[in-house]
Amino acid sequence: MPETKIDIPASLPVLGADLPVDIELTGRVAAAKPALAPVCTHTRQAVKHGDVFVVSHTDGQLHPGCECGQGVYYHDTRFLSGLTMALEGRPPIVLGFTAEHNFFSRVEATNEAWILPDGTPVRRESLHLEATRVVDGGVQERIQLTNFNPFPVKTTLALELRSDFKDIFEVRGFFGKQQQGTFLRPRTSATGAELLYQGADGAVRHTRIGYDREAAGLTTHTWAETHETGVRIVWDVDLPAKGGTWAVALTLTPCIDGAGATEQPPPPIGLARLEAMQAKREAGLTRVTSSNLQFQGFVSRGVEDLLTLCMPTADGLFPTAGIPWYCCPFGRDSLITALQALPLSPGFAVATLKYLAEKQGTKLDPYHEEAPGKILHELRRGELAALGEIPFSTYYGTIDATPLWLVLFAETYRWTGDMDLVRALWPNALRALAWIDQYGDIDGDGFVEYARSDEKGLANQGWKDSHDSIIHPDAEYALAPIALAEVQGYVYDAKRRLAGLARLMDDAALADVLEAQAATLKQRFNEAFWLEDEGYYAVALDGHKQPVRSKTSNPGHCLWSDLIAEDRVGQVIDTMLAPDMFNGWGIRTMASSSPNYNPISYHNGTVWPHDVSLIVRGMADRGRQDGVSTVFTGLFEASKHFEYQRLPELFCGFDRQSRFAKPVPYPVACSPQAWAAGTPLHLLAAALGLAPDGANNVLRVAPVLPAWLGDVRLTGLRVGTGSVDLAFRRGPDGTTCEVLAADGVRVEVG
Repeated sequence: MPETKIDIPASLPVLGADLPVDIELTGRVAAAKPALAPVCTHTRQAVKHGDVFVVSHTDGQLHPGCECGQGVYYHDTRFLSGLTMALEGRPPIVLGFTAEHNFFSRVEATNEAWILPDGTPVRRESLHLEATRVVDGGVQERIQLTNFNPFPVKTTLALELRSDFKDIFEVRGFFGKQQQGTFLRPRTSATGAELLYQGADGAVRHTRIGYDREAAGLTTHTWAETHETGVRIVWDVDLPAKGGTWAVALTLTPCIDGAGATEQPPPPIGLARLEAMQAKREAGLTRVTSSNLQFQGFVSRGVEDLLTLCMPTADGLFPTAGIPWYCCPFGRDSLITALQALPLSPGFAVATLKYLAEKQGTKLDPYHEEAPGKILHELRRGELAALGEIPFSTYYGTIDATPLWLVLFAETYRWTGDMDLVRALWPNALRALAWIDQYGDIDGDGFVEYARSDEKGLANQGWKDSHDSIIHPDAEYALAPIALAEVQGYVYDAKRRLAGLARLMDDAALADVLEAQAATLKQRFNEAFWLEDEGYYAVALDGHKQPVRSKTSNPGHCLWSDLIAEDRVGQVIDTMLAPDMFNGWGIRTMASSSPNYNPISYHNGTVWPHDVSLIVRGMADRGRQDGVSTVFTGLFEASKHFEYQRLPELFCGFDRQSRFAKPVPYPVACSPQAWAAGTPLHLLAAALGLAPDGANNVLRVAPVLPAWLGDVRLTGLRVGTGSVDLAFRRGPDGTTCEVLAADGVRVEVG
């Protein structure tokens, strides 16, 4: 590995007098063609608040050389890649770990045996170590040792902290830098250290480390083979006998050009403050309760995960996609999550619509795949994006975000009846409609399709965006431009809904055009995508206008969009519920009967909860509550096998009746993940048949609770300008709805 000597700029911030550096630091040289990072089989845990999050093993540590995405992250950069602990030179024995509250974790551990200098044995499991972590602007760590021996114990506690300052795309192994930055000499003092990296983009990224107890020793290191810089901190520990304690507290603050993720040190760790923080975050949201405590936990976990993944904007909370790979603004993911969360609060949808409207495309830019009126796909703030080496600084390579923005726009009005919002965003809606017709339909055939305009962009640009997701049964990848089945559904739904809003905006001519376009699209879709011999719809049309005949979940979204011909709805739903699609836990992304089925692929046989939730909502809207109950039950029972009842981004598609008694995790799934977090709410809304008319402060319900769910109560459900409290109970004659309180809302049942 070639070395680069480092000149340290005099203007860099200094914490104190430099201590000796063990070896000379080097710049980082990336491989020309990086391989994907190896999959780690350890269970990951994540804690997050604001823009900072930590991914660790279940011992709370970040282990060097383990590429499971572990680290401390801020603005798409890993500011800490290693954090390991040693007690008397040996790793502690982990007894338990919890991260049930997403901004707080705790590790309980104990000691290995050793001999004191005077010959006294310190028995194994005679010391208790508790390590607590809070993410609150920065990261707070508190380590406390307790001695249960009848004699005093002297020992050492050592922490090793490393930073590689990798862009998150490097962590994933997708890209390596063409332009290299350099590591700068760490700054050190008696109670702190600072690890520094000057990027090729000119920004200095640095990790501030502070602690409240003076260390006995502090040394700085670099690891040339792994391109990391770091410090080793050692404390001498004197533990009194019989319950004597010792503790040290640390703060870890990611910074860019001197500005930290928090400018004020966070207050001390305290459960009362954490509980108050959680209560404040949940204030104003619809409350879901049930005598079925497992179900209540299922929904509550989704709500907490959703709140954790949100970023604040001027207009409210905007859902980002998922930890660790997608903690950034997204188009499709954020839109679907906000739609799922409308019964919880319309605030998520309003913030999402406005944020994405501000970023709406204004020009033709092939590298970023921008076009006038187009809604963005994702926005990244790391070094690779800043350098322009990847197009994701503001990337528009998505075919579905624009029609989904229109669907959410109209559905938000349906819940709120807010014409001020409609008028404010109407120009954005018109630009989105213009993009669909002018740029979305590449070849003018009436279908919206995609073909990437730069090789660094995404080859597939629907929600199944992996390279092999749109594939013919003979294993040939579909050639672009590709028209996806579900995207035609989104476009149809968007135009039909916008026609109604156009009439409210006194534009009857536009409404007539949109209704005619929607009707034509429905007819042409049912002609071009229907596979008579299969009794099902193609996932897509390829660049030669040939149907991609693989049997997938994609056409199921067209149930939700109401694009399926009425005489085929029952057949499509029955196909979704057949054993090759429904594996007992959820609906597979590709049928097990398909030649390319793989239960551990990303998109060709796994189960994605959000995908299932959209299909279930379509079943409910088409009056198939038998399907709703069947699939709702499967996903709820799957949740019992995941930690904290958290549905992950996806899980493997193995059959429930096979040798596996529980759903099999997918190795690198995001968890928590926003549209997985929104799934419990969306399933419940489908089972209750919630249909708002916010303009008239009316809520229609058609509830059919599954057999295992005896009752559900919704408190503070907002419709239009009012709110309502409802109690649903399942009895021998079906599910009843009782209005407990109504503030300006009329409820219609049936």
